[in-house]
Amino acid sequence: MELDEYERMATAETAHWWYGTTRALLQDLLGPRLPPGGRFLDAGGGTGATGAWMGDAGAVVLADVELLALQLAHRDHPEVDGAVLADVSALPFAEGSFDAALCVTVLCHELVPDPAATVRELARAVRPGGYVCLMEPGVRRLRRAHDRVTHSARRFSRRDLAALVTGAGLELVRSTAAYSFLVPPAAVKAVIERGRVASDIDRNEGGLVGLLPRLARAERALLRRVDLPAGLSVLAIGRKPTPR
Repeated sequence: MELDEYERMATAETAHWWYGTTRALLQDLLGPRLPPGGRFLDAGGGTGATGAWMGDAGAVVLADVELLALQLAHRDHPEVDGAVLADVSALPFAEGSFDAALCVTVLCHELVPDPAATVRELARAVRPGGYVCLMEPGVRRLRRAHDRVTHSARRFSRRDLAALVTGAGLELVRSTAAYSFLVPPAAVKAVIERGRVASDIDRNEGGLVGLLPRLARAERALLRRVDLPAGLSVLAIGRKPTPR
């Protein structure tokens, strides 16, 4: 990712509609599975924009390969207990160190050559009975200007992400898409922005005068009952089996 993108993330995370709704989505899907007083990993968590909320339940360790991201997280998120410079594909933690690991828009990155190996590493770092939660860009063929500025090499289907979870030896407990209402406009943008490199973070902060946050809230209510087949994001949660 371009370094100035981290600065944009740190600036936008409290005001941009997408960060707020994504935190709410993750709190809905992963939050109830976090044990009070547990230890949680925000893997590739950047500035802490989407994972620092886990600090409400326990101790959060943020791991990222970029020093600037960790510095910004330390500045803006006192609830993060530790920030470690680390490659998510080779985590410097003992097996079973965490009750849960969250990994948001990391496997898509060109610096992750083998997403399956990275998910296995996340599974290794989680204790038996703990959870790994993945959230990645959805719709394989939808490559936009924002993907280029963030150096995203791939997008995932819901099935892709579920296969990564089960391939790492985890029990799949949730698999869904999200932001389904954004697929049509994103497809149009992809055509308009063909060949361009540009960030979405500093655009449309309020989400069309609150329309997009309201749609996201309605979708979250739906996701409390059912899984969605396709969306601009896909999520999967896996549980590490306990020994018999």
